[in-house]
Amino acid sequence: MKKIKILSNNLINQIAAGEVLERPVSAVKELVENSIDANSKKIDIFIRDGGRTEITVIDNGDGIREDELELSLQRHATSKLNSSNLEKISTLGFRGEALPSIASVSEMIIRSNTNSDQLGKEIKIVYGNVKSVKPVNQKKGTFISVKNLFFSTPARLKFLKSENYESLLIKRIIQKFAISNHKIEFNLFINQKQIINLGNKYDSRKGESFSNRVSQILGEEFLENCIKLNKTKDSFLFSGLLGLPTYNYSNSNNQFIFVNKRIINDKSLNTIFKLAYRDFMSYDRFPQLILFIECPFEEIDINVHPAKNEIRFKDINKLRSYIISSFKNTISSVGHKSSTVNTSRAIKRFSNDTNLQKNLELKDNKSIDYFDENDKKLVEQENKSNSKHTKFYPLGFAKSQFHNTYILSQTEKGIVIIDQHAAHERIVYEKLKNDYYNKEVKTQILLIPEIIDVEKSVLASLNGRFDIAERYGLKMEAFGGNSVIVREIPGILSDCNIKELTKDLINELIEFDDSSSIEKQINSICSTMSCHGSIRAGREMQVDEMNDLLRRMENTPFSGQCNHGRPTYVELNICDIEKLFGRK
Repeated sequence: MKKIKILSNNLINQIAAGEVLERPVSAVKELVENSIDANSKKIDIFIRDGGRTEITVIDNGDGIREDELELSLQRHATSKLNSSNLEKISTLGFRGEALPSIASVSEMIIRSNTNSDQLGKEIKIVYGNVKSVKPVNQKKGTFISVKNLFFSTPARLKFLKSENYESLLIKRIIQKFAISNHKIEFNLFINQKQIINLGNKYDSRKGESFSNRVSQILGEEFLENCIKLNKTKDSFLFSGLLGLPTYNYSNSNNQFIFVNKRIINDKSLNTIFKLAYRDFMSYDRFPQLILFIECPFEEIDINVHPAKNEIRFKDINKLRSYIISSFKNTISSVGHKSSTVNTSRAIKRFSNDTNLQKNLELKDNKSIDYFDENDKKLVEQENKSNSKHTKFYPLGFAKSQFHNTYILSQTEKGIVIIDQHAAHERIVYEKLKNDYYNKEVKTQILLIPEIIDVEKSVLASLNGRFDIAERYGLKMEAFGGNSVIVREIPGILSDCNIKELTKDLINELIEFDDSSSIEKQINSICSTMSCHGSIRAGREMQVDEMNDLLRRMENTPFSGQCNHGRPTYVELNICDIEKLFGRK
């Protein structure tokens, strides 16, 4: 065997770099975290070739003292940690590994100054070897240039992806920093083109407002379709923005998570979010959200991975419960509200399909021509009468039904198109769940019991599960060797097809095993029952029935989406309609 020996510092740093620096975005993250810890008010980031060729980060923070500049490039040299505060780390960086790790696999220049009235100091280090140290003109703050990253370790270079992909990762991490530090000005330049400019509305005394920063990064649409979250559970504070259930995404990229202002990538938290939205969203969609979790230091362990993007919670089950209840309570507060994205999509599709702007040459005509003054007065009176009523009812009043499937309602601001089956399905679903939890399920005894044939194997699987169905108001029992008899059903489902309802419910009952969560069983069974008990598409409705449905939607939580996550209505404002016809 070969003799045991101590590795050289340069090799140790390269090994550490393999853990800390996965790709260029890792270096950007470490450098920007240092700038934030240094109380910077402005941070500029310059990227070339996806970060391979050059990464430059410039800040106006506290700077590094002249006598500590060389020391900062030694492993585990840090001003942020001592033996007494390992369990109470309040800074983003703390390991003292970032600068020496980056320096060991790049050509690095650091210029820093703690006082603009005097010269700063520059140190140049090439792949772990110090080349020069000298005075330099440098204003207060720190300038760090990293060139030819990983060129000394070509194996790592081979695993990097395209320039565009690496640049995209860097853009995303800067967006996250900008969201969690909205009072700091951020500017990102990629290949000499400014990609992020978050300084135009920056006030050096106050910074930017959080909502303005989110709007700049994610767009006004994101703000319009989110609900403010602000909940306290024991020692945990949850704040941020939760997307409406119908404002969802195809993956979890639009979930921004921060724990004590630290950027976190944690799949277990992503799973908890899906559970919180499970009752309102399709299984293959993901909620969009910004979540800040503030908690005591003793509740978390951030010293889990060198990259510092993972975290361990002391009690993940407690956290899961807190998040789910906070999310559900917040979402329920908006009642029937649905995403505005459905409206914009409908308008865009309608405009594209009809080519109205090309075919209609309308002048700017903001007045309406009436046949006579009497007509004009009648219209004005009707509008005035409607406005008195509709301002109290967000979904307005039903005007007609078309294709026996959709309700057309007029509101003070425009019109609303409602999917009658989807809307009623959510209403019935929430009623069933509420009655179940409060043990207030009202049943209706069938004058003639319904007998349904089932296979013997299915009947055997139902043994001991009939009492589960009875809790929901469906009383059935075995009848002979290959059938069941239904004697009572929930009163709210009195008009349903009992045979089809029972067959679907039997399938639900035999699919569940002891490991299935109680909440999942409740949601699934109520969803199945509500689908059978709701107004079907194709059924003609009278005006009073339609208005009753609208009022119940307004008073039912989560009625902006059906049980499967689809929107229950689309709203078109007058200004949107006027644009379609060239009036605006």
